[in-house]
Amino acid sequence: MSSLLVVEVISVIFNIAFLVLLTKEKKQCWVYGIIGALLGAYVFFKSEYFSETILYIFYAVVGVYGYLYWDQKNGETFTIKRSKPVQIILLLIGTTLAALGLGYMMSKTSASKPYCDALSTAFGVVATFLELYKYYVSWTFWIFINLYTIWLYGQKELNFFMLQMSIYTVLSIYGLYMWHAKIKAIES
Repeated sequence: MSSLLVVEVISVIFNIAFLVLLTKEKKQCWVYGIIGALLGAYVFFKSEYFSETILYIFYAVVGVYGYLYWDQKNGETFTIKRSKPVQIILLLIGTTLAALGLGYMMSKTSASKPYCDALSTAFGVVATFLELYKYYVSWTFWIFINLYTIWLYGQKELNFFMLQMSIYTVLSIYGLYMWHAKIKAIES
């Protein structure tokens, strides 16, 4: 087993632990996310997915912020929020434009599949903030991002990351279900 494959496997283990703990709203999820993201950034850099590398470094930084933010909110009401349809449409348009811009910049490098890579990166950034601030729609974003990145990672035969994204898809559906149940309980 190559050293890059070992790093990929370890990253995937930490990333899955992150998402499992996130669906349960456990603050320590962010620690696992930071470690998994940094290891993943290394793998993506070596695979010439430069936008994805930036995304995973971003995930690590947000992991620190997320931990501190959730720690600050400890004991306070930290409710799940809904988004208005117009907000979601604006997010989709803005994120698509950002992805095109990032893809264009990355096309000037040796990046592999710069526009495809940029699409998952831009939407991953938006979904991360939606998740951090507990917007219910974040799970829908993640379901689509995860399905898309299964294909993207398959292009570089990053098989363990493909497996991770398959598991992420199932966990994102579970997270959507769990948060929906909480919203319904509050609204009742």
